Amino acid sequence: MGRVGSVAVSWFVAVALMGMGSIAFAQDPPASPPATEPAAAPPPVAQQSASRAGSPFDQPGIDLGVRLGYALPFGSIDDGDKTSDTFSGAVPIILEAGYRVNANFTIGALFQYAIAQVKDLNPCGSGGVSCSGHVIRLGIEALYNLNLDGAFTPWVGIGTGYEWMGISAEQGAQSASVGAHGFEFVTLQAGGDFKVAPQFMLGPFIGVSIGQYSTVTLEGTGVTSMSMDIANKAIHEWGQFGVRGRFGL
Repeated sequence: MGRVGSVAVSWFVAVALMGMGSIAFAQDPPASPPATEPAAAPPPVAQQSASRAGSPFDQPGIDLGVRLGYALPFGSIDDGDKTSDTFSGAVPIILEAGYRVNANFTIGALFQYAIAQVKDLNPCGSGGVSCSGHVIRLGIEALYNLNLDGAFTPWVGIGTGYEWMGISAEQGAQSASVGAHGFEFVTLQAGGDFKVAPQFMLGPFIGVSIGQYSTVTLEGTGVTSMSMDIANKAIHEWGQFGVRGRFGL
């Protein structure tokens, strides 16, 4: 019995050891931690600013602009003579040229020629008399860009200058013209530019100019040209809105 027991124990131990070994081999090896990709290194500072450095609008240079819009008259040509009684509106074309001091600030000059819409008042529109009008402005301005990082760049501006207004009347071979001119005290304006191309921006604008005619002129066929001061001066305004294109050099 003792010999049989020792043999049985030896056999049992051998079987147990074989079973434990098979269980150990059957188990999956411990999973290795997932490989992580190295974090991308931030681009050099030179690469980050390359797009901005490549835009002419971010550097000193020349700005050329052109505007097309519509203008509404307010105020009076002189005391008792409303501007809106003579004109229903005007279509201005404005040319701008300025020096871009930096990405934010531009100073320059502008020239405007506006086709004025003359109302049918005596003698215009009667007896075969046809009339046309114009408003010319020449001035200086300063523009400031508010946001340089987005796709839309809002801006504000202020300016001053001189203004000439004229009305021409024709009937057959006869013609006559009357005009007035004076200082434009201030022009306030605002708008926003969308970057269409590296050197071109386009966007809306609004503005209002405040001025005063000080001199009236008269000339025509068979009429001695004359110029006189306006005795009862008044303040007039032109409100404008339209589209502005800006070229950067």
